[in-house]
Amino acid sequence: MTSFAGSIQNKKIVFLDMDGTIYLGEKLIPGAEGFFSVLRKKGIKYYYLSNNSSRSKADYVSKLEHLGIPASTEEIILSTDGVIDFLHSRKIDKTYVVGTLSMKDMFIHAGIEVDSQNPTYIILGFDTELNYFKIKTAALFLQRGIPLLATHKDLVCPTQDGPIPDVGAMLALFEKATGKTPEKIFGKPNTEMLDHIIKRHEATADELVIIGDRIYTDMEMANRIGCDFILVLSGETKKKDLPQLKSQPALIVENLSQLYSD
Repeated sequence: MTSFAGSIQNKKIVFLDMDGTIYLGEKLIPGAEGFFSVLRKKGIKYYYLSNNSSRSKADYVSKLEHLGIPASTEEIILSTDGVIDFLHSRKIDKTYVVGTLSMKDMFIHAGIEVDSQNPTYIILGFDTELNYFKIKTAALFLQRGIPLLATHKDLVCPTQDGPIPDVGAMLALFEKATGKTPEKIFGKPNTEMLDHIIKRHEATADELVIIGDRIYTDMEMANRIGCDFILVLSGETKKKDLPQLKSQPALIVENLSQLYSD
């Protein structure tokens, strides 16, 4: 009979990072497909989390399904969601977005202008389509005193070829060039990313578990919530990094395949 590791067995909700936990680039990490199959059989609710703002929710659904993992947009929580909610709460609809076309589409569908020449905010996401024109335009806006919002702070994004520069690296570029830092950074480890889900399910911290590959986002979020954290070594964090941890995860595994057994 298929069973889970004790750290998951009695949980109500499992929150899973995607990049480096479920897949690397276009390659599914061993054990991921079986892990979700067991979650569904056990009736444990799960959500996909990502700070990666280069894709829309629809893009993620398509990617996961292509890899053999069923998903819906309601199960996907992105750092971009928090930025859009923040702008809506302040009735702001004029921005300059440094981001991919997919990211911009999410803002446009939310009624927010993404290429305003008089923006209230500059928005920086994981722009895999970055060019010098965007860098120059954003830098000039920053020097005019227009504040910056960042979707997340990850320094690198893990891929099957190795880590590549992410928003944190881009923030360093803008700070060096303009002296400006973001007014607010969204995404993990900010607990507001999950607050509405936890409230909806009336779940307590001991009924939750976060699974991810990053200490400074995934584990930090779990620590702030007060829930268990399972570290997978299939992404950014490696065995050589473990002695430097100030606190220990509830469990450390190579990948998702070690979280269940037949």
